[in-house]
Amino acid sequence: ISILSIVEGWEDLQYAGIASVIFGIPPVAIKAWRTVRRRQIDANVMMVIAAFGALFLGEFDEAASVAFLFAVSEFLEARATAKARRALGAIVSLRPDHANLINRSTGETTIVPATSVPVGSHVSVRTGDKIPADGVVEEGTSTVDESSLTGESRPISKLPESLVSGGSINVGQTRLVIRTTSTVDDSAVSRLIRLVEEAQSNRSPTEKLVDSFAKRYTPIVLTAALLMCTIPWLWGVEVGRYW
Repeated sequence: ISILSIVEGWEDLQYAGIASVIFGIPPVAIKAWRTVRRRQIDANVMMVIAAFGALFLGEFDEAASVAFLFAVSEFLEARATAKARRALGAIVSLRPDHANLINRSTGETTIVPATSVPVGSHVSVRTGDKIPADGVVEEGTSTVDESSLTGESRPISKLPESLVSGGSINVGQTRLVIRTTSTVDDSAVSRLIRLVEEAQSNRSPTEKLVDSFAKRYTPIVLTAALLMCTIPWLWGVEVGRYW
């Protein structure tokens, strides 16, 4: 809206830029303050200075442009982060909370936390239950939904000696008895969760390059701007105002 002030008769719209700065700059200013406290300077610091500098010079449309663009970037970043968190939450929900542990000597089944199931144990996986850990089918013939792990939409038939993955679901009509070959923490779904968490925490080479460039570029730009605002005044008021 503030940019429309270039139209003759709409000059008062330039003051809308003040509202843009008030509502758009605070999130950026918070990041800039955190950066300054670490005795560093980045693009957030430069944009805050640019926005308030434009306001000080009366260039309200310029200040509005800076605030608007950074507000959009903050919105997109928050949206991407929320989407990644939802995806991670969906993957974490695949990990079972409990397991039906079979006592081979008595044949009794006990419900225990999935994390306490050791390697080599026998667990009962009824229809609708999640397989607690990677293992091998000992008894039963059924179908298992592995779509959450492999993307395969159709359930996979499992026979004795078939391999199964932790986090998949028994969707057939028959109970399966599984001999575990890994713990819950070493199962396929747990490895998938760790990979996703590492992917979210690690930055891409492009991000690292941009951050490295910004650390050098931003101080140079700010120093150049400061020199242009101060040194010309040594040659007189007219020269200083010109620059």
